[in-house]
Amino acid sequence: MILQALCEYYDRKAALGEMPPYGREWKPIPYIVVINKEGDFIRLESTLEGEGKDQHPKQFMLSHSKGRSGSKSWTVANSLWDHYGYVFGFPKKMDFNNSKSVENGHLQNKSFQKELNRLLKLNPGNASLAAVLKFYEKKNANISKIKQDSLYEEAFKKDGTNFAFRLLTEHEPVGCEKKFNYGDDDENEPTGLCLVTGEHKPIAVLNNAIYLRNANASGAKLVGFQKGSGYDSYQKEQGFNAPISEEANYAYTTALNTLLSPKSKNKYFFNKDTLVFWAAKDNELEQSFPSFFVATPKDDPDSNVKRISALMKAPLTGSLTDDDDTMFYLLLLSPNNKRIAVKLWEEETVRTIAANIRKYFKDLEIDLGPNDKEYLPLGDLLRSISLQGKDENLPPQLFQSMMRAILEGLPFPELLQLQTIERIRADKKIARKRSALLKAYLNRKRNNNEKQITMSLDLTNNNQAYLCGRLFAIFEKIQQEANPGGVNSTVKDRYFDSFSCTPNLAFARLSALSNHHIQKLSQARQVYFEKLKGEVMDNINSNGLPAHFSLDDQSRFTIGYYHQHQSFFKKKDDTEVSDNINNK
Repeated sequence: MILQALCEYYDRKAALGEMPPYGREWKPIPYIVVINKEGDFIRLESTLEGEGKDQHPKQFMLSHSKGRSGSKSWTVANSLWDHYGYVFGFPKKMDFNNSKSVENGHLQNKSFQKELNRLLKLNPGNASLAAVLKFYEKKNANISKIKQDSLYEEAFKKDGTNFAFRLLTEHEPVGCEKKFNYGDDDENEPTGLCLVTGEHKPIAVLNNAIYLRNANASGAKLVGFQKGSGYDSYQKEQGFNAPISEEANYAYTTALNTLLSPKSKNKYFFNKDTLVFWAAKDNELEQSFPSFFVATPKDDPDSNVKRISALMKAPLTGSLTDDDDTMFYLLLLSPNNKRIAVKLWEEETVRTIAANIRKYFKDLEIDLGPNDKEYLPLGDLLRSISLQGKDENLPPQLFQSMMRAILEGLPFPELLQLQTIERIRADKKIARKRSALLKAYLNRKRNNNEKQITMSLDLTNNNQAYLCGRLFAIFEKIQQEANPGGVNSTVKDRYFDSFSCTPNLAFARLSALSNHHIQKLSQARQVYFEKLKGEVMDNINSNGLPAHFSLDDQSRFTIGYYHQHQSFFKKKDDTEVSDNINNK
């Protein structure tokens, strides 16, 4: 289904002129070899755009990549573009002292020139192509000039860097012309039944490369079989183990490479993984989808909130309606050098996806802090439970598990709860993001016989852990008011871990400290806090607190603390008002 969905996406976009025709693809070419009509080298040109990690080469519509592997891969050269081994005959890693690499470079360049001669027969009279062939007639002289070019060191310092030719009088590389004839690559290929289209067509022995971030720079394979690897079935080799026609191979790889291209808005990076998504037809969800999950952009902090708010109101406004049966697809890819692993594949209607995402944001609703935004994308939430706020410090499977849970409306993974509690124990920060995750985790959990966690302070929730969390927030508030100048070590710093895990051991000490702190307050405030503590203590089990709280109860403790803490920021009660009057 993955390949079929990608092929359908290609067909739709190609019909609109938004994807190259069969046999072509957008190729990232970092460096251009500029020549004149006589084949003389003029200069090297860099097409790199952007800066730092965002730097990327310009793309040109050239011939598609040709699959090659094995000991005789040098015999397969791409048409009018390739890495420096094929284009110039240079050895791998520019190691001219390695005789084997030098010989391999010569063989690669020989196959590249052979391909040029094949193209000239298909395009007789093409002046640009003739100029490239003349370049090789003067190869030694031209190579000497290239080595003196100011971009030489930069252009040849990395293996796999692609080059193409451009005539001095033209604006695009040779071969970009719409009428340029590359010929039919599959005319001599054996035929078979394509598993994607169901048609009897020439079969791709090697599938085209996919250019995925963090994968091999020369491309990696989504579908591939190592020749003679022992995984062959019924004596079939390579692509014939999973026959895909050349046309389907071209369609799905072109579609996926387009979705992964630098300018594509249909992708999202999380650590080393890449999330790709698309719809069966133009749809509002496809345009808004990244806003639900990517971290909030610093230059436009309100953009994601606006998109999410629109999603939550969609059933009322008519956008993203709940009767939209358009199919929506999501693919999570992980690089593995020259192979690509599929970590997640989702296909569902826009109606279902939109409804599940709305449910996800609804489950996260909890009291806001003074500066909190109404909605938070998944990226922001996960970074709040990561060491130093970095994606790479999260368990690698957490993002994948969370995406599946959100899109399918499933319970959140246990790993989320564990990661959140561990971070709270480490830094004692109990903020809205972490509390919201724990609330959603508990409410979505199957076989949860406890009372559902509400958005705000729930005075009817008598869960012992929730009550202890409330009580702890009260203890902390008393200490803060008793020491307006602050203290070196708060009760939260010293007792949060013990009270949230082993409440019976910490309770006596906390009560004694609270009684000490409360004596420093005004009479009115003492009455207020004693009454507040009494309301909570009245619902504590008369047999005493349990020896241990489970992880679920530790989560309830945290939420109880957060709810009670947030309640102190709301409208002041009559007791506080009278106290202020008495102090005047």
